[in-house]
Amino acid sequence: KNNNVYCVAPITFGDVPLATYDFWAVGTNCCSGNQANFHCENFNNPHANGGLRLMSDGDRAFYRLAVQQAEATYNIKAIHPLFFEWALEPAAEVEGWKQAGRSEYLVSVLSYLVFQTFLVVVSAMAFAKMGFN
Repeated sequence: KNNNVYCVAPITFGDVPLATYDFWAVGTNCCSGNQANFHCENFNNPHANGGLRLMSDGDRAFYRLAVQQAEATYNIKAIHPLFFEWALEPAAEVEGWKQAGRSEYLVSVLSYLVFQTFLVVVSAMAFAKMGFN
Protein backbone atom coordinates (compact mmCIF):
# COMPACT_ATOMS: atom_id res chain seq x y z
CA LYS A 1 0.00 0.00 0.00
CA ASN A 2 1.30 3.43 -0.95
CA ASN A 3 0.59 6.06 1.72
CA ASN A 4 2.10 9.03 -0.15
CA VAL A 5 0.10 11.99 -1.42
CA TYR A 6 1.21 12.86 -4.96
CA CYS A 7 0.93 16.57 -5.63
CA VAL A 8 0.83 18.28 -9.03
CA ALA A 9 0.42 21.86 -10.17
CA PRO A 10 0.38 23.10 -13.77
CA ILE A 11 3.30 25.30 -14.80
CA THR A 12 1.91 28.32 -16.60
CA PHE A 13 2.88 31.87 -17.46
CA GLY A 14 0.33 34.45 -16.46
CA ASP A 15 -3.38 33.88 -15.95
CA VAL A 16 -4.33 33.06 -19.55
CA PRO A 17 -6.04 29.66 -19.82
CA LEU A 18 -4.21 27.20 -22.05
CA ALA A 19 -5.63 24.69 -24.50
CA THR A 20 -3.55 21.95 -22.87
CA TYR A 21 -1.50 21.88 -19.68
CA ASP A 22 1.51 19.67 -20.37
CA PHE A 23 4.09 21.00 -17.88
CA TRP A 24 3.54 20.07 -14.24
CA ALA A 25 5.44 20.75 -11.03
CA VAL A 26 5.35 17.67 -8.80
CA GLY A 27 6.15 16.57 -5.29
CA THR A 28 5.08 14.09 -2.66
CA ASN A 29 3.39 14.76 0.66
CA CYS A 30 3.41 18.53 0.19
CA CYS A 31 -0.29 19.19 -0.37
CA SER A 32 -3.48 18.16 1.36
CA GLY A 33 -4.76 16.09 -1.54
CA ASN A 34 -8.28 17.50 -1.42
CA GLN A 35 -7.81 21.16 -2.31
CA ALA A 36 -5.52 23.29 -4.45
CA ASN A 37 -2.64 23.94 -2.04
CA PHE A 38 0.65 22.99 -3.68
CA HIS A 39 3.40 23.59 -1.09
CA CYS A 40 6.23 21.45 -2.43
CA GLU A 41 9.90 22.31 -2.11
CA ASN A 42 10.79 25.78 -3.46
CA PHE A 43 7.20 26.49 -4.52
CA ASN A 44 7.33 30.10 -3.28
CA ASN A 45 11.05 30.79 -3.60
CA PRO A 46 11.55 33.63 -6.10
CA HIS A 47 15.05 32.34 -6.84
CA ALA A 48 13.74 28.92 -7.91
CA ASN A 49 13.18 29.70 -11.56
CA GLY A 50 13.92 26.30 -13.04
CA GLY A 51 13.30 22.66 -12.59
CA LEU A 52 14.55 19.19 -13.27
CA ARG A 53 12.49 16.76 -15.28
CA LEU A 54 11.34 13.69 -13.39
CA MET A 55 13.07 10.81 -15.14
CA SER A 56 12.41 7.89 -12.79
CA ASP A 57 9.43 5.75 -13.66
CA GLY A 58 8.65 4.73 -10.08
CA ASP A 59 6.24 7.56 -9.27
CA ARG A 60 5.26 8.59 -12.80
CA ALA A 61 2.01 6.59 -12.79
CA PHE A 62 0.93 8.18 -9.49
CA TYR A 63 1.67 11.68 -10.81
CA ARG A 64 -0.29 10.83 -13.95
CA LEU A 65 -3.26 9.84 -11.78
CA ALA A 66 -2.99 13.15 -9.92
CA VAL A 67 -3.01 15.00 -13.26
CA GLN A 68 -6.10 13.06 -14.33
CA GLN A 69 -7.77 14.07 -11.09
CA ALA A 70 -6.85 17.73 -11.75
CA GLU A 71 -8.22 17.42 -15.30
CA ALA A 72 -11.55 16.17 -13.97
CA THR A 73 -11.72 18.69 -11.11
CA TYR A 74 -10.79 21.84 -13.05
CA ASN A 75 -12.05 20.82 -16.53
CA ILE A 76 -8.64 21.16 -18.19
CA LYS A 77 -6.71 18.96 -20.62
CA ALA A 78 -3.22 17.47 -20.28
CA ILE A 79 -2.46 15.40 -23.37
CA HIS A 80 1.25 14.67 -22.80
CA PRO A 81 2.13 15.74 -19.25
CA LEU A 82 5.80 16.24 -18.39
CA PHE A 83 6.75 16.33 -14.73
CA PHE A 84 9.29 18.66 -13.14
CA GLU A 85 10.63 19.23 -9.64
CA TRP A 86 11.38 22.86 -8.73
CA ALA A 87 15.07 23.52 -8.10
CA LEU A 88 17.04 26.56 -6.99
CA GLU A 89 19.96 25.93 -9.33
CA PRO A 90 19.13 23.11 -11.74
CA ALA A 91 22.24 23.72 -13.86
CA ALA A 92 24.47 23.41 -10.79
CA GLU A 93 22.73 20.19 -9.78
CA VAL A 94 23.26 18.69 -13.24
CA GLU A 95 26.90 19.82 -13.13
CA GLY A 96 27.24 18.02 -9.80
CA TRP A 97 25.91 14.84 -11.40
CA LYS A 98 28.42 15.25 -14.22
CA GLN A 99 31.30 15.67 -11.77
CA ALA A 100 30.18 12.62 -9.79
CA GLY A 101 30.03 10.60 -13.02
CA ARG A 102 33.54 11.67 -13.99
CA SER A 103 34.86 10.76 -10.55
CA GLU A 104 33.25 7.32 -10.66
CA TYR A 105 34.62 6.76 -14.16
CA LEU A 106 38.17 7.67 -13.11
CA VAL A 107 38.01 5.45 -10.02
CA SER A 108 36.77 2.56 -12.16
CA VAL A 109 39.50 3.01 -14.80
CA LEU A 110 42.26 3.28 -12.21
CA SER A 111 40.91 0.26 -10.30
CA TYR A 112 40.90 -1.77 -13.51
CA LEU A 113 44.46 -0.60 -14.27
CA VAL A 114 45.66 -1.78 -10.84
CA PHE A 115 43.84 -5.10 -11.25
CA GLN A 116 45.24 -5.64 -14.75
CA THR A 117 48.77 -4.79 -13.58
CA PHE A 118 48.40 -7.30 -10.74
CA LEU A 119 47.31 -9.99 -13.21
CA VAL A 120 50.27 -9.30 -15.50
CA VAL A 121 52.73 -9.47 -12.60
CA VAL A 122 51.23 -12.71 -11.25
CA SER A 123 51.21 -14.24 -14.76
CA ALA A 124 54.84 -13.23 -15.38
CA MET A 125 55.89 -14.73 -12.06
CA ALA A 126 53.95 -17.94 -12.75
CA PHE A 127 55.51 -18.34 -16.21
CA ALA A 128 58.98 -17.59 -14.83
CA LYS A 129 58.53 -20.25 -12.17
CA MET A 130 57.40 -22.79 -14.79
CA GLY A 131 60.59 -22.20 -16.73
CA PHE A 132 59.18 -20.59 -19.86
CA ASN A 133 61.57 -18.13 -21.44
